Amino acid sequence: MNSLRIATISKPTPEQWESIENNCDYATFYQTHMWHNVLCSNPNPYRDNQIPEDASQLIRFSDGVEMLLPLVRYKKLKGIFHMYSMSPDNVNSSFLSKDEITAEHEQVLVQHLRRYNLSWRQNPFKPLSFYSGFDCEEDNIWVLDMRGGVEELRKKWETSHKGFLRHARQSPKLGVTVGKAETLEQWREFYEVYLESTKRWDYPKIYSWSVFEAFYNQASDKVQLWAAWADGKIIAGNIVFCHNHTVTGWIHGSLKEYFHLKAPKYLDLQHLEYYAQEGYWWYDMGSAIDPGIAEYKARTGCEKMEGGYLTHKNPSLKAYERVRWESISRLQPLKGRLQKA
Repeated sequence: MNSLRIATISKPTPEQWESIENNCDYATFYQTHMWHNVLCSNPNPYRDNQIPEDASQLIRFSDGVEMLLPLVRYKKLKGIFHMYSMSPDNVNSSFLSKDEITAEHEQVLVQHLRRYNLSWRQNPFKPLSFYSGFDCEEDNIWVLDMRGGVEELRKKWETSHKGFLRHARQSPKLGVTVGKAETLEQWREFYEVYLESTKRWDYPKIYSWSVFEAFYNQASDKVQLWAAWADGKIIAGNIVFCHNHTVTGWIHGSLKEYFHLKAPKYLDLQHLEYYAQEGYWWYDMGSAIDPGIAEYKARTGCEKMEGGYLTHKNPSLKAYERVRWESISRLQPLKGRLQKA
């Protein structure tokens, strides 16, 4: 009996991609063709404003199982090396498949991927059980379990997260209203709020308006902007993505001069209840490096789910990075002496 192997590798068509993503329980919006297409058509601030190159693959194994890899490629060192990622934005992602993926399939996949310089922030809903030859760092995202429905969610808040509820419920008493932003003008207004928010961030990576506009133009119920209004204008907002069982929070922003109205908390309360009512299982609030942000996400009832950040670099790239680091280390003392002279 022949051992499992990759039989063919081809470029997936949009129709093939959408068929697979819609029939893959663990797929989130970050694995959809829509996300991939928009991000591969615009400069990416997390990649020195390069436009990612589509490198997606549709793999057929020798047993007939199909697997889609939403890969992209970036230039490194002006094209001397190329880096691959499982997502244009290096967010949590994974392969997709309509079929059952076994440990044997994963082993063949990992062997295939070891030919690339690759970074892969895993989807915690489907992490690899086998990743020999890859470096793995701890990585997690904060996820709210909504499988019990909106009433169970409210009970959780009432019993264990009263502080979140108390602050959120103050907001409408102070004149804040919340709802979905429907027009392009409202999206543009939120983009200005987002730009203002980035001024408070350390080393901000700022998306262009073209990315926001592209998602708006999809005219899809998968992409929604929730906004909070006060004094006749948007003071906070959150772009969210919906796919299959999961809602994913993406871009958020708020105006500092309105912090006292606690609009972001009310905004979260309203749309979390909405999506629980709609029958979604999970709300993915993303990662949280800052302790204060992690504490807030915990107060909403989120729990950490572990994924793992995988990287693989070929010997040539490792050698270059080692020499470069050694050169920088040798130059640092010289730079200090020159500054004192």
